Amino acid sequence: MEQEYLTPDEVASELKLTRYTVYEMIKRGELPASKIGRTLRIARSDLGQFMQRNRSRDEHLPPFAVPTAISQVEAGDIAFAGSHDLAVDLLARMLSGRGVTLLPAYCGSLDGLIELYKGRVQIAGCHLLDPLTGEYNLSHIRCLLPYEDVRVINLVSRWQGFVVPKGNPRMITSWQELLSGSHRIANRQRGSGTRMLLDYQLNHAGISPEHIPGYEQELTTHYATAAAILQGQADVALGIESVANGLGLDFFPIHEERYDLVIPARYVQQERFQTLLDVLHDPSFRQAVVAQGGYSIARTGSVIRLDDAANARP
Repeated sequence: MEQEYLTPDEVASELKLTRYTVYEMIKRGELPASKIGRTLRIARSDLGQFMQRNRSRDEHLPPFAVPTAISQVEAGDIAFAGSHDLAVDLLARMLSGRGVTLLPAYCGSLDGLIELYKGRVQIAGCHLLDPLTGEYNLSHIRCLLPYEDVRVINLVSRWQGFVVPKGNPRMITSWQELLSGSHRIANRQRGSGTRMLLDYQLNHAGISPEHIPGYEQELTTHYATAAAILQGQADVALGIESVANGLGLDFFPIHEERYDLVIPARYVQQERFQTLLDVLHDPSFRQAVVAQGGYSIARTGSVIRLDDAANARP
């Protein structure tokens, strides 16, 4: 029988780990991998043996299995955790061209801040709405990092909305229609900014999550939820326009939000982070972001003051 090979992303999905953790396990030799062409592949048989060895652990492994992630990051690398966004992928590609490797773990906005608090990463990416104040990110940062001197730097503003099949056959154009219980959704995982926005709308409307078909399904990236629409596994997902465009789906904008990067102040003057800030102001990076659709770069690279609530609104 021909051997089946999996990508690191597929392994991460099966083990319910972050992509970063899978790469760390490969790097430490815990999970065998082979380079096929330009990408790493893991044999299904090797994955099975790995799971058998770790069967006694709680579930499989916790996110960021070792507490020394930063100590294992090489001098020119930056460990990132947080929300998935195409602008982060673009940032990683442009940094790579300047000799800096961004190691992204897409685990959701809230978990990104938690990993930063734990000292396991050096930068977090988030878009967390505080429904009481209308602020984005700042109240969550104050709560989770009360004693950490951080710099909050805008990456992009972007539109959240409804990702639907071409032509929007079910005519989903409002929160009322999305939450009607008539459409199966592809949902994001708990702790992601997108999930928190959906839960806020459910609570505001007084609707139980059990009323929404597909609510219990949790996917970890915008690509995953959009792929569920493309494959006919769901009717609609709350997501971003750039991903919908990339997969040939339609998009109905409903809510503008701000996506920020959170960096401990002690890192900012390091050369690799200065390179990151330079990329944020690079016209070629900004043009590439805008070309994805659904983004505003009006504040990209600007510092958001933690003590200035007025600056927090999109």
